[in-house]
Amino acid sequence: MNDNKQFNDLYAFVQVAKLGSFTQAASVLNVQPSALSHRMNDLEKRLNIKLLNRTTRSVSTTEAGQQLLERTLPMFISIQEELGALSDYTDKMSGKIRINCPERPAFEIIYPKVRKFLVDNPAVKLEIFINNLYIDIIAERFDFGVRSGKDVAQDMVTVRISDENAMTLVVSPHYINQFGLPHKLQDLTLHRCIVISLNPEYRLNEWEFMQQKQIYKIDVPESIIFNSMDLVKKAAIDGLGITWLPYTSVHSEIQSGQLVTLFPKLQITYPPMYLYYAKNRHKTPAMTTLIESLRWQESQ
Repeated sequence: MNDNKQFNDLYAFVQVAKLGSFTQAASVLNVQPSALSHRMNDLEKRLNIKLLNRTTRSVSTTEAGQQLLERTLPMFISIQEELGALSDYTDKMSGKIRINCPERPAFEIIYPKVRKFLVDNPAVKLEIFINNLYIDIIAERFDFGVRSGKDVAQDMVTVRISDENAMTLVVSPHYINQFGLPHKLQDLTLHRCIVISLNPEYRLNEWEFMQQKQIYKIDVPESIIFNSMDLVKKAAIDGLGITWLPYTSVHSEIQSGQLVTLFPKLQITYPPMYLYYAKNRHKTPAMTTLIESLRWQESQ
């Protein structure tokens, strides 16, 4: 049996069963109702099973026909969606782009730049999924991921999107008035510390500093734990404890006096953030333009 004919007749059956009318289905398929009826008869003979109940006024599926409809209709819908998605690969600036990104770069790096991109390209659909977990972007069907350079697999293509990331220890004047200042790093173990939880298994309670050109690590008490950097900063401003955050996240609060920097000469700097994607990932025009809009420039 010709596979194309089998496939075409199955698609015709789906139209008849879905619409419950040979006339309406024939109009969709651009064939004569009588010809469509003959094709359904041939399909039933080949399968050796009755799929449709016919009367002079209506057409309905048999139990077997209903089962066939329920199983094949989603497949045809999926095929139609995939064909429609091919428009993403034309020169048209359209299609859907999915980005997996931690909280801080999503707010501070990605959104400020994609805002103009979305205004200039209204046909593009963008999904930014904020996630501090390290995931397989290919398995999860993301187009791009965002991570620090040291955390990106070597088989990925990387595009630098930020400057280096300086971490700073901050506290509010209200906390200092109530509990005093730590005079050395070891004193942090005697203070209330606000810690961010990057995922259910990992809390960032080991804070790092540069002391005499070497990395010095200190385990701080987990007085308060949040999985949101914004909540960590809010709690620090409210005087609930000392915290350790990227300087870019708190520079405005430092300038306004809401937060004070501790041990500024000991702060550590981490590698820049990178947008990354699979080497064999086909890039649509919209994806290519987005990459360029996010690419970090020396003048930034």
